[in-house]
Amino acid sequence: MKKSINQALIPILLIIGGVAIQPLRLRAAPLDTYIEGAKKEGSVTLGVTLRKTSQGKPTGDKYLAAFQKRYPFLKANLNRIGGARERERVLGEMTAGVVNFDVATISDTMADPLVEAKVPLILDWQKLGVPGFLAHPKNIGISLRTAVFGIAYNRKLVPDAVAKDLTWESCTDSKWRGKTAMDDRPRHLNILYQQDGWGREKTLEYAKRWAANKPAVEASRATGAQKLSAGAYAMICGLPRRQVLDLQVNAGEKSIGIVYPQPIPVSIGDIIYVPQKAKHPNAGVLFLAWSATSEAQTILDDIDFSGHPAFEGSDVNKITKGKKLVQASWEDAKRSDEILAEILQAMGFPVVR
Repeated sequence: MKKSINQALIPILLIIGGVAIQPLRLRAAPLDTYIEGAKKEGSVTLGVTLRKTSQGKPTGDKYLAAFQKRYPFLKANLNRIGGARERERVLGEMTAGVVNFDVATISDTMADPLVEAKVPLILDWQKLGVPGFLAHPKNIGISLRTAVFGIAYNRKLVPDAVAKDLTWESCTDSKWRGKTAMDDRPRHLNILYQQDGWGREKTLEYAKRWAANKPAVEASRATGAQKLSAGAYAMICGLPRRQVLDLQVNAGEKSIGIVYPQPIPVSIGDIIYVPQKAKHPNAGVLFLAWSATSEAQTILDDIDFSGHPAFEGSDVNKITKGKKLVQASWEDAKRSDEILAEILQAMGFPVVR
């Protein structure tokens, strides 16, 4: 009877020509240990910023369904962690030893406090298959929900034929004086502030000219996008792609569009991590590793319009291919609030400290 391949690879010591040779061994895949651990855990509780539905369409639910299809032995529960205050509250609870999530979310500016609190599980995420541009340099977790910024416009006020030629300079053009809007935290300028973007001097000079063109200021991106679709503005400069596509695709809104002037700012996104004291840490690790795969990023881009543009096959990859992108750096992210304050001061806006 022939031996099976597995039997043939059972470690034995071979003697060839009087020399002892160690045979080839089967190597375990990097995630095998976590898969076995997760099978025993059976579930995972996720605190990410994805909503279960948007405009009545499944978003987070669809993402979780894909994850559970990949790991059918796990039941995934989504308890959303939203804005900065909620993220800070959850981090405070975890610092105090109250851990209700197997995966949690922080903003990029909270990375150092997270490390100092010794809350996250530190793993070499790249060895688990996570691309380097998604893995935090201190190995506290990975980024999720990338924002790609562009100029959103009302199609009745700015025809598509005109919009296709819009540049970042269009936002400072007197033709549009008083007819545009901006987010009160224009994070796309944070990214352009980097040396591989415009740099500090050009960004601050641009910010002054933009402010002189009298844009309206919106505290909520979602509200701004809705007002844009109603015709309150001709365009919003520096709006994330997902705000526009959520209305276009999920709400069927046809009155707005978006273009992507170069260089195209690309954010880091949220940082998701596994707490050291998580009840189901192995399942949490699987969720992070899966979220960094091409499969997951393509699904994320399809349902939430926030996949990273580096992954082939996604809509955002097709849109940005061949164009100059400026990826937000982990280093600059640590002082993003400081940079934002400088930009807003250049625009003549008050800065709340």
